[in-house]
Amino acid sequence: MNDKKRNLLIANGHELIGQLSWPKGGGKKWLPYTILDAREALHSQLVDLVNFAKEMPPKYAPRGEVTARVVLHPSFLAKTYFPSTILRDSGLSILGSRPVTISPRRTRSSEESLQETASIFVSGTEANFLDMDERLLKSTSTIRREQFSRIESIDAYQALEKLRISEDSQWPGHAHITMHALETDADILASFKSVVEELGGKLSNRGFRFVPGLTFVAIEIAPEKLRELANFNRIRLIRSLPELQQEWKLEQPLTRSYGTVSLPSSTSISSVKTAIFDGGTSNSFPDHVTEIASSLSPSSSPKDLAHGINVTSAFLYGHVADEATVLPTPFCHVDHHRVLPTLSNPEQALDVLDSIVTALRSAKVSGTPYRFANISIGPIATFFDDDVHEWTSRLDTELADGRTLCTAAVGNNGHLGGELARIQPPGDAVNIFAIGAADSNKKKWGKAIYSAVGPGRSPGYVKPDIVAFGGSNAEPVPVFNPMAGTVVGVAGTSFASPLALRVAVGIDALSSSAFEPITLQALMINDSEFSARSHSRADVGWGRLTLNPEGIIYTSSDVVRVVYQGVTRPGNPQKAIIPIPKNLPAGTKVTLGATFCYRAPVDSAHAINYTRAGLWVRAYKGPKRSLSLFGGGMYKTEAELRRDSMRWDTVLHAKRKIDVDDLDNPYFHINYQVRDEGESVRIEDAVPMPYSLVVTIEAPGVLDLLARVQEEYPVLQTLPVATDSETQVST
Repeated sequence: MNDKKRNLLIANGHELIGQLSWPKGGGKKWLPYTILDAREALHSQLVDLVNFAKEMPPKYAPRGEVTARVVLHPSFLAKTYFPSTILRDSGLSILGSRPVTISPRRTRSSEESLQETASIFVSGTEANFLDMDERLLKSTSTIRREQFSRIESIDAYQALEKLRISEDSQWPGHAHITMHALETDADILASFKSVVEELGGKLSNRGFRFVPGLTFVAIEIAPEKLRELANFNRIRLIRSLPELQQEWKLEQPLTRSYGTVSLPSSTSISSVKTAIFDGGTSNSFPDHVTEIASSLSPSSSPKDLAHGINVTSAFLYGHVADEATVLPTPFCHVDHHRVLPTLSNPEQALDVLDSIVTALRSAKVSGTPYRFANISIGPIATFFDDDVHEWTSRLDTELADGRTLCTAAVGNNGHLGGELARIQPPGDAVNIFAIGAADSNKKKWGKAIYSAVGPGRSPGYVKPDIVAFGGSNAEPVPVFNPMAGTVVGVAGTSFASPLALRVAVGIDALSSSAFEPITLQALMINDSEFSARSHSRADVGWGRLTLNPEGIIYTSSDVVRVVYQGVTRPGNPQKAIIPIPKNLPAGTKVTLGATFCYRAPVDSAHAINYTRAGLWVRAYKGPKRSLSLFGGGMYKTEAELRRDSMRWDTVLHAKRKIDVDDLDNPYFHINYQVRDEGESVRIEDAVPMPYSLVVTIEAPGVLDLLARVQEEYPVLQTLPVATDSETQVST
């Protein structure tokens, strides 16, 4: 450990969390349309929709229902304005939603002509839509008239809009279907199967896969039949089957000579287990890794095996230092799940996903859920801002309980440019810690050329979450490969991801598991390095991660880091005091860094309202004196909040310099909001939500900052850290 004086982080910031009241709302809502405007616009559209339903062949419309899109005026994007009453009055079923960009019929002068809003999928019969039209023309209810006035348009969801087939698909005779159907909708699933078979196709032996609100299925069918299949009304999307991502290839091997390194003789530091899902290890790490594979799985190919070994080695031992002779003792034991089949079959990427979900779920059922996991493989899938892939939605659902910190590589397609460079599933998941790659571990660094870029969709707009050293042609990542018997040079987000997870597990080991998994993510983001002059959020997310766990637990003597682990409930806003001491020298400017993280249940069918929970956070310099940190005014429109403070994102992070003379007991105002199927939820029906807040206070030159903080806030205590020599960190 460095002898230079350093501050341990404060671990019990929750002692500074209390309850408070929440400000009243922002006044009467502006209405762009009267009921007469709504009748003039919507009546003819509903008549067309009635005719569409009347003419639809029954085989494509199970239960006699067709799918329509109800597009809201952008002023009513927020969940509280969802027109659920008038939709359900007419017997319509709400299936899902997605974001769309429109030019509204009427806007305020200050607003842009093109705006994002919600397109709501509803299902109903000819009679249902006819009933809605009659209610539009005859309703005298003020509430219902106002809800009709929130609708910009309503029309049928046409078949051609569902087709998103890649011309470069390796398997043109196969497709991946997303449907609006539940596991209990046996009649809809049977109708779909019949239509596929009538068109000469067949369902995959894998069968249907479900998340709340959506069903996924792979099919084999002639490409020219997909247009007709898209007439089936419960289909939301038809994609090409995804392929698995490929490893990034260095232009030249690592030429620098390394000395001989040997494996550590001691067992792992922590009793915690980490799951790594990859291509196998062939018992290359007998003391630190257990390989798990199905008896039906074929043997690993040399390519898959090399990838699995190098990913696992990066997690166990980190990147090998120049002077290393003995590799560091791993922080924990690894269960390596060999999930990479070697058969080149069209459903390979989906089979891998099934294996990952099964392993995560089985660990929970057994009562020993994995605290950590890493996924350095995934599908090659075109990124869509308006829809979520099966990989993303199933893993988001599985990880929503927050019991596992799962890192995932964002993909090695960043060099392709444009939309082709966007992050790959499951890196776009909100409940996954998405890791990109930095090209160097030195002071000067940037995004690795291959590292996939953001933005993600909203929520989850800042993606990747962070970057870690992933290597480049000029500076590969040196990892020990026992099969080769030496250090090898590698590069790719596949290796940045386990290196990042290793930092989290290192913090966990040093702190004796004092923090929840989501808190470890908050700590790593809070400590990340970012320069607006040199980097962009789309390239590197919140910044580059230090690979030394001690560098996060300890800070320099003029920096104090405070960890809050709280639980919030809807209708019970909280106040979290920011412990900036009053006795700092006059004129001192402190840098305040704050990171909020939480896990959220998701509505996969509602891409625009994907997370069911959100933290609405505002900082204050003092009573009623706002501090612009995560965004401005509390009562902006939903669209403004999405662009600004990202209210529904599961990560909030910001830094700002503040004059201490302008502070008077600063604090955060925290409110928890919930929604279900894009709608508001009764407070009494919502469950408490754990969250983590990490605050870093930097006061340059104030070398006794920790003492000043603890003198003014004596309840705050630093983290007890393991002092066993085996717990010393080597990076």
